[in-house]
Amino acid sequence: MHQDQQEILRLLQSENQADQREGAFLARDIKLAAAVPHLVELLQSRSIGVQEASDMALRKIGGAGSVNALIPLLSSDSPPVRNLAMDILRHIGHQDMDALLGLLKNEDPDLRIFAADILGSTRSYLAVSPLCELLLKDPEVNVRYQAAVSLGDLGRSGATECLNRAFMDEEWVQYAVVEALSKLRDESSVKVLIQALGNSSELVCSMIVDALGEMGNIKSVPMLLKRMEDSPAALRNKIVKAVIKILGGKALTFLSNKEKEKLHEYLLAAVNDDETDIQDAAILGLGYVGQERATRKILERATRMDPEHEEDRLNRAQQSLVSIGCNESLVEGLFSDDETLSLLAVKALGSIGGNEAVTNLMSAFPRKHRDLQREIAWVLHDCAGWEARDFFVQILREHQDGDVLKAGLGFIGNRLQDEDSVFVLMGFLEHPWDDVKETALEAVLSIGGDKVLEHFQNMLTSREIIHRVMAVYAMGKLGAASSLESLSRALGDEAYEVRKIALEALGHICPEDRNVLPLVVQALQDENREVRRGVVELLDECPHPDTHFYLLKALEDPDEWVRVRVIEALGRNRVKEHIPEMLSIWERSSQLVKIKIVEALGSIGGQTAFRSLLDILDYGDPEIQDAAERALDKLQEQGTEQGQE
Repeated sequence: MHQDQQEILRLLQSENQADQREGAFLARDIKLAAAVPHLVELLQSRSIGVQEASDMALRKIGGAGSVNALIPLLSSDSPPVRNLAMDILRHIGHQDMDALLGLLKNEDPDLRIFAADILGSTRSYLAVSPLCELLLKDPEVNVRYQAAVSLGDLGRSGATECLNRAFMDEEWVQYAVVEALSKLRDESSVKVLIQALGNSSELVCSMIVDALGEMGNIKSVPMLLKRMEDSPAALRNKIVKAVIKILGGKALTFLSNKEKEKLHEYLLAAVNDDETDIQDAAILGLGYVGQERATRKILERATRMDPEHEEDRLNRAQQSLVSIGCNESLVEGLFSDDETLSLLAVKALGSIGGNEAVTNLMSAFPRKHRDLQREIAWVLHDCAGWEARDFFVQILREHQDGDVLKAGLGFIGNRLQDEDSVFVLMGFLEHPWDDVKETALEAVLSIGGDKVLEHFQNMLTSREIIHRVMAVYAMGKLGAASSLESLSRALGDEAYEVRKIALEALGHICPEDRNVLPLVVQALQDENREVRRGVVELLDECPHPDTHFYLLKALEDPDEWVRVRVIEALGRNRVKEHIPEMLSIWERSSQLVKIKIVEALGSIGGQTAFRSLLDILDYGDPEIQDAAERALDKLQEQGTEQGQE
């Protein structure tokens, strides 16, 4: 034996727990089979660390030797040791099937149970026949139960026949058989499961129906539908859920009229079941075969749902109401005093749409409190058309709530683009709340036109800063090129907010009009750093060669964040020829700026960047070194270190 292996065995036999752990790790690394007996012994250590190290080693080493060495631990008096051995054998047991199969004939029923459990994890077809024999012939019910469970875990279709035959066993075994068959999903089991409904206990019948739903075999539907009439209410509701799960909602429409009528009644009853998953299945089904009675039943159930914790269920109920359509019961729900019921009706009617829904929503609006008025306003914003124009104009004239006003502004301006109402909307540019003001501005700009542009050009002379800001913003949105002279004047406005927005507006035409650059770059001398940053951002997005020259000027800006934006822009544009200028500010830069330079070099690439990054690796700051390593990794992935300048 190699000296290193002898050292590992010595460590494993040491009394020192640290040595034992080290020995287990080393044995795992070289998959030392000779260590298996010692590792199995150490599984019984009182040290959790030693146990875990031995566990990992045995899983890695594996083999028939490990399987055979672990089997005796299944008879241990210590439950933790037994469980640990079983867990490892589930992982490696397939490497010696004969040893496991031999345990099935052991006189100890516990060992037969353990062996059956482990065989279920092997995924081996060799386990099917022995487990089937165990299922059908073993005298111990718990052994037969585990055999059925393991046959389901194996997932081998060859187990179907013996599982079908096991339905004559005790109820405890039947549970496991049903679960196993649901996993195998074999078509031959469908008829067996249906037939078993007539001879099984109520609990087993419930499991069978759930299993048929999980199996999803459409051939079981006719048999399930026949079983509905003769089944007690609780089981019938289970069958309803299974049928919906198998067919889905849309396929219910293909049932015969007689079948749909019967199913409709059963679905209505199932909505009142105690189990929420049955309620949800019934509500889903009613969305496809339900009528007005179904709407009423769904709304009644929805009032008992918790909006905070059952939002998904309420959404599904809403979808079913939408599928059924607008009817008297839904309108009654809209006008109900129950907030949950009314809100659900509002959302459903909004999704249904159409004149009837819109008319009822507008009618209900003045009768509701603020929160529901907000919901109705936004629903109408999304679903209504010109028929709601006068309704929203009246709201804008009379209502005070900001959310409702924003819905009205958006509807008139963005949805309808109603030119006749543009001056009504402009009045809200003076609203005291900024969010309403901003919505009004976007609504007015959505309508646009020469009159709107003229209005904003006149606003540029206002004494109010906010007016001038809105004016400049509007000119940018409505066509900066046609307002170039006004925007140029705005660059000299006394308020930095106006100057900054003017830059953003000019950015819209910079790509097309190179003559904008001389106007813009003057702002690099602006006293306000926000404005100077705005210039850098504009130059970054303006694809002209001259922009690089102006960006370099900003490298000397007194504000650190302006310099950061310049470096980021040079990196994004991969300007290789200006790497020396970036590096020239290195010594007088902060850690942040240096890291940004490193990142830019990684984006630019080329030999100069690559060599510069190699030099930076020797820099004393660990964070900068880390940034340089990441940048070099990026270059190496791209192969740019070999690129030419």
